[in-house]
Amino acid sequence: MQMMVAIADAGSVAEAAQTLGLTQSALSHRIKEAERLLNTELFYRKHKKLAPTSAGKRLLYSSRLVLGEIERAEQDINKLSVGIEHVVRLGNESYGGYHWLPACLTAFNRDYPTISVEIIPDVSLDPYTALRSGRIDVALVSGGHTPEGFAHRLLFRDEMRLVMPEGHALAGKPWVEAAEVAAGTYVTYHTTPGKGREYEQLFSRYRMLPVRVLRAGVTEAVIALVREGFGLTIMPSWTLQPYLEQGGLTTARVTEQGLYIDWHLLTRKDEPADSPTGRFTDCLAGLYRQPGQP
Repeated sequence: MQMMVAIADAGSVAEAAQTLGLTQSALSHRIKEAERLLNTELFYRKHKKLAPTSAGKRLLYSSRLVLGEIERAEQDINKLSVGIEHVVRLGNESYGGYHWLPACLTAFNRDYPTISVEIIPDVSLDPYTALRSGRIDVALVSGGHTPEGFAHRLLFRDEMRLVMPEGHALAGKPWVEAAEVAAGTYVTYHTTPGKGREYEQLFSRYRMLPVRVLRAGVTEAVIALVREGFGLTIMPSWTLQPYLEQGGLTTARVTEQGLYIDWHLLTRKDEPADSPTGRFTDCLAGLYRQPGQP
């Protein structure tokens, strides 16, 4: 398993062998032995690099899952030694933030000191798959569409606001038109439109797209570019909260009616209500009892 992951990540036997602490010849022998036992090739050469075959990709996928589970098991066992009996793994989408986390953990740790909450950072682009596969236990997501197969809990409705630097020509307007947003550079996380978000509610609805799109990947980068005048963005008010407090930004309503999304907590459908995950969702939902009042 480690061999498959090391070779796939390194792209060469020499680099993978160094990572594994083996000689190149020893690792080459292991590859040939694995291919002999499976009666199929696992890698082929592509542009002077080793790439997994179809069989190799299947084995690589299983290897990553197994190694990840072993690592999580080791972490959980280490926590048991200091009195932690359960671990709840939380995933957040790319649009979310963590400014709410300290207050939530303070309340949760007070009531459940033997349950630990762990943030899994590399699932933001697809928390749904991470939840299905068991990498996380609960996902914090927003938008107007919740995929089937999950139990979801509504936290509150949030307004998406146009974000611009202080002093911008649109600053001070009670609301802005779709055409005004699309007239310049739009800064976004990625170019794949999210369901129920601004592309669906604004750009598709009014049949227009921004003149130029600048992809930034993460919230901090989007905010930094907007603050320095590289373009505008639309972001949930809850996500925006800590950045507005830092100054240099201002917001406006988008269209006279406004754009809105819902924040949800997602768990697997078979998650018991009284499980550690269920107790954590109860705690977080309890902090946001009044819709629209983060």
